[in-house]
Amino acid sequence: MDLQATLLFTTSLLAIVNPLASAVLFVTTASRFSRVVQGRMADQSSLAIAVILLACVWIGRYLLIVLGISVPMLQAAGGLILLMTGLRMVLLEESKLTAAEKVSVEEEPESAWKTLAVVPIAIPGTVGAGTITTVVVQSTTYTRWQDLLIISLIGLGTALLMWLTFRSSARIASRLGPIGLNIATRVMGILVTATAFGLLARGIGGLLPGLMG
Repeated sequence: MDLQATLLFTTSLLAIVNPLASAVLFVTTASRFSRVVQGRMADQSSLAIAVILLACVWIGRYLLIVLGISVPMLQAAGGLILLMTGLRMVLLEESKLTAAEKVSVEEEPESAWKTLAVVPIAIPGTVGAGTITTVVVQSTTYTRWQDLLIISLIGLGTALLMWLTFRSSARIASRLGPIGLNIATRVMGILVTATAFGLLARGIGGLLPGLMG
């Protein structure tokens, strides 16, 4: 995996994860708890994100083999998922959660903060279908152990960034404000959409090579 592929993957992953939107989700979910509990929730969420991403890197491609899914098939499907994710970001979807998920979050008792840290903050709030697909596609396309190590380090770096973001989420949300968050989300959505078209084109080219000849 060369430098260009590494930078593209890193940029795409960060854009899909969208730390700013995740910070708002964290504040919304954890604000009713004490500062001590919020810190523990940040630790728990970041650990869950790291475990999920590493599992996608090292186990995802074997699942594809068992299921009989080829790389072009995953690239095409992943491109469509990322395209929908990017369009929602550009169109300023207000939250990463559905209405049903919002209700469930509000009704959870305080004793369930560990559960909230994993669901919905870590998944699907931070690591959703687009993120999982992106990591699995990358680890399936670049299968050398050196490449998988690089992808793993990027995943761990993303988890570390989210830990810092969650720890600073209250200050980020207050300083950025709704206008700043909307602008940042739009820009990230454009990056995700552009990446989706490239991934979709590679998938279609692999499935129908005559079209790209």
